[in-house]
Amino acid sequence: MRVAIEFHRHQLISGVVLALAIASPAAAIDVQVKELKTELTIVRARIELRDLIPDRFKRLLDENGSLHLRIQAELWESHPVWDRLVYPATVRAIRMTSATRPPSPMPMQIDLGATDRIVATGRYYLHVIATLGTLAERDADEVGDAVFGRESETNTLGSLGRLVFRTAIQISDYLQSVSAETRSRKISGADLLR
Repeated sequence: MRVAIEFHRHQLISGVVLALAIASPAAAIDVQVKELKTELTIVRARIELRDLIPDRFKRLLDENGSLHLRIQAELWESHPVWDRLVYPATVRAIRMTSATRPPSPMPMQIDLGATDRIVATGRYYLHVIATLGTLAERDADEVGDAVFGRESETNTLGSLGRLVFRTAIQISDYLQSVSAETRSRKISGADLLR
């Protein structure tokens, strides 16, 4: 019984990976790096988001729903073989409702890290990923509890049902998101440190 459940679990995970690979989110967000510079001892990026909320999400906001915007910014040092991440990724998450709609365009300033990691002879670029979507993790847990029982009360088959259901909900949430990414032009460390 346990082997069969593990086999089905691996099949489910393979199906999820395939669905995510096939899914092509609609392009809606335009991300632009406006400036990459140092101020005192901090490396700062100034980005701008345009066309942030597509029509299908505007309707969700009009119905008192909420959206979540996730911005991930990474400063990379360019190398011939493979590039090196200078700082851990900086991530910002913003919850949007009908009362807190963002301006268009939406400017954003992001502090990346201290200038002591920048080398004058290096070449650097900023990689930004913006994702806008819905989150239904709490809803998935509540519905999963109602259908399959609480996790502490379920048997192995109930646990498998919970895993399948939760994965299906997360795929659905993934398909209800839009993402965009961009890279800035490469800038020398000497210019960045000015």
